[in-house]
Amino acid sequence: MRMHFKMALLGAILFVGALALVGCNGGKNQTNIELIQDMMDQRALKSQKWDALRNKPEEMVPPAHTVPIGFTPYPYHNNPLEAEAKLVNPYAGDKFQSTLKRGKDRFDIYCSPCHGFDAKGDGTVAQFMPLKPPNLMSEMTRKFKDGRIYHIITDGQGLMQPYNTQIYKDSDRWAIVNYVRYLQSKTPVQ
Repeated sequence: MRMHFKMALLGAILFVGALALVGCNGGKNQTNIELIQDMMDQRALKSQKWDALRNKPEEMVPPAHTVPIGFTPYPYHNNPLEAEAKLVNPYAGDKFQSTLKRGKDRFDIYCSPCHGFDAKGDGTVAQFMPLKPPNLMSEMTRKFKDGRIYHIITDGQGLMQPYNTQIYKDSDRWAIVNYVRYLQSKTPVQ
């Protein structure tokens, strides 16, 4: 008799537990009822937002001295002369429409706000800058080797920040270099 009572009690507990679990469902096409908050919808970290509780940025920063799988660090960081000497444009002289079109597209998106669509340093935001961006049609820039221009896009120079995270494909950066060379060939020396 005692055994039957324990089995009945266990059955009743399981039945009530099953009802409780079914009761957490809001029904067809309804949101579920959360017994424990933040289990289904967790608070998302917003990049560039400050976390006042921890007094640091919310973005997840990788541990120090780690390198993601498949990532190759840029070997000429803060070394423009070595970059100019060692980097060789794999698309040098490539005047194919596809390369120039890609270079123009990337240039118009990332470079023209400061350098202008004609690369003369007269972009829409240049008028608000205390130090104007350089004219890429100048004699000085024309003397740069392709590797130097690629390095400036990748690592930045002066007030210009690096664009290696925005223009993350090497081929796109080289396409921009080719497009700048194309503009220089169409424009007289200034």
